[in-house]
Amino acid sequence: MRILYLPADARALLFDIDGTLYTNAAYGAFQEEVLVERLARERDESVASLGARLGRMRAERASAGLGRTSLGNLFAELGIDISMSVRWRTELIEPAAWLVPDARLAEALGRLASRYTLAAVTNNPKLVGEKGLIALGVASFFRVVVGLDDTMLSKPAPEPFLRAAGLLGIDAERCVSVGDRRDVDLEPALGLGMGAILVDGVEDVYDLPRALDI
Repeated sequence: MRILYLPADARALLFDIDGTLYTNAAYGAFQEEVLVERLARERDESVASLGARLGRMRAERASAGLGRTSLGNLFAELGIDISMSVRWRTELIEPAAWLVPDARLAEALGRLASRYTLAAVTNNPKLVGEKGLIALGVASFFRVVVGLDDTMLSKPAPEPFLRAAGLLGIDAERCVSVGDRRDVDLEPALGLGMGAILVDGVEDVYDLPRALDI
């Protein structure tokens, strides 16, 4: 865990979900694989060919000095708009098939919620995010869930973070983004004046109350 910036008057924690509130590499891989398979069928293209193309697109971004972007943004470059990504993700991703209640996470979030208002900001549709929180047994701790369909823009766009702050009624400068991807979850938040905490997975979230002296 690394606290990049913590405002002295912070009031809200904006959590990424995937890779942050759970650590499940197989589920993370599945979410990309099932969407790539769906796009391959749409284009009558092999999964291997499409996967290689996405790999080249990511490599080109890296060589150009650009940060990582979302799979939804890569799909948009291939002509699949965000609304279609929302529909496919809602149809194909079922968190309860992969996630189970996490008592340690619930205990940590309960302690954090004693000081901060909690929100979730995900690049999945809102319904998928809400189902994920329910599957983990922690939905009750989150006042707001912002999904891909709320702004039709995915992180690292700043709009999802601003949407969460606005729904909470808390100034962006008093919010802190918590996520596992610096370039997707944290750099955009820092650009808005928000705080930022980098985690390696849920194990760091378990330890977050101690790190924040709660």
